[in-house]
Amino acid sequence: MNKKVTISTYACKNLYFAVGVLNGKIIGVSLPKSSELDALNEISRSCGSMQFEVSDKYLELAEKVCAAYHGEKIKFNLKNLDMEIRSEGSPVKTLFERDVLLEVAKIPYGDVKTYKQIALALKTRGYRAVGTAMGKNPFPIIIPCHRVVKSDLTVGEYRGGVEMKNEILKNEGIQIEHGRIKKR
Repeated sequence: MNKKVTISTYACKNLYFAVGVLNGKIIGVSLPKSSELDALNEISRSCGSMQFEVSDKYLELAEKVCAAYHGEKIKFNLKNLDMEIRSEGSPVKTLFERDVLLEVAKIPYGDVKTYKQIALALKTRGYRAVGTAMGKNPFPIIIPCHRVVKSDLTVGEYRGGVEMKNEILKNEGIQIEHGRIKKR
């Protein structure tokens, strides 16, 4: 097995997007950064002791992540994500994290679910644990953790910041008024 992660970046509207791929599986996606180096660093930090190379090999994938961020309805194939649980080199560390990510992946474009709804779908009352698992999401945008909000329909936290979460949701046509999702 190859232990070299291939990272491709894509620049759009003064933002840089990066994806990391190992053995044909996506192991990480960076949230948009203001510099290419920052996007590369976000992926390389998640690589642990693995080596990486920068290449245009997955440029089209990085471009699709950018398009999805900016509101284009993109269908990603979850089979291309490295969701295997293993002791070393896995972007997903526990079965619970994987279950949360797979449940979040079901949220349709332009819709939101609450942390509580995700937890109940997984037959747990660990609402905060759901939020913690999503905070570790190695595949932001592809696994749309931005579509998960608090029970009172306030937007809630996001690794990229609340402003970024608001922007992504608005890009998908979700209306937000005074920090709260506006019911349709």
